[in-house]
Amino acid sequence: MMHAHSQTSGIVIHRSRLYDLVGGHFIRTTDAEILSRAGVAPGDRLLDVGTGPGYLALAASKLVAPGGTAIGIDASPEMIDRARMRAERAHSEAEYRVATAESLPFDDDAFDVVVSRLVLHHLPGDVKGQALAEMARVLRPGGRLLIVDLASPAAKGAHHLAAHLMGTHPDTGAVLEEVVSGAGFTQLTHGKLKHGMLAGVAAVNPERGVQE
Repeated sequence: MMHAHSQTSGIVIHRSRLYDLVGGHFIRTTDAEILSRAGVAPGDRLLDVGTGPGYLALAASKLVAPGGTAIGIDASPEMIDRARMRAERAHSEAEYRVATAESLPFDDDAFDVVVSRLVLHHLPGDVKGQALAEMARVLRPGGRLLIVDLASPAAKGAHHLAAHLMGTHPDTGAVLEEVVSGAGFTQLTHGKLKHGMLAGVAAVNPERGVQE
C-alpha cells in the first residue's frame, strides 16, 4: 500500500516485506546492468536515491570496495529498516538513511555516481525537478547519473491507471530526458534495459560553468 509521507509530496511505499515478496526478484535482476551502465568502480562514492529495501546499494557496495562507499536513501523508514537488516545479514558496509529525494542530507559534490531506480514516477512534476536538482548538487563535477524507470507500454499503462488510484506520475522517456537536462546534466543517453520493461537515462554532471 502507498501513502503520502509527511516529509515528501511524492508517494512512499511502507509495506517493505510485501514489496520484497511481490517485486523483489524482478527488481534485483537489474542490479548488475544498472551498475555497469553507471560505470561503478572501486573507490567510487555512490548514492542510491529511493533505495527501497536496499538492493542496488547493497550490490554496489561490493563494486566500490576497496575505498568506496555505497549509501541508499529512502523516504520510508520501513524500507530503510529492511535494507539495514539485509546489509547486516550480508556483512555489507552499505549504509542507509531515511531521507527524501528532494532534500538530500549530503554536502555538495559528495558523490561520484548517483543512481535511482523506479522512483521518479512516484514524484509529482515539480518534485521531480527538485529531486534532480538535488542529485546534481551532491554529485561532483564530471560525476555520473543514471535514472531508471518504466519503459514498456504495458508498464506505463498500468501505472497510468495506478496514477488515478494512488497518485503515481509516470513519464515517457522524452519527458524524463527533459527533466534530467533541465537540472543541468549533459551528455544524455537513453535506452532500454535488457529486461525491456525498464529504460535508463544516463548523464554527466558538467564542470562548473560548463553547459552543452
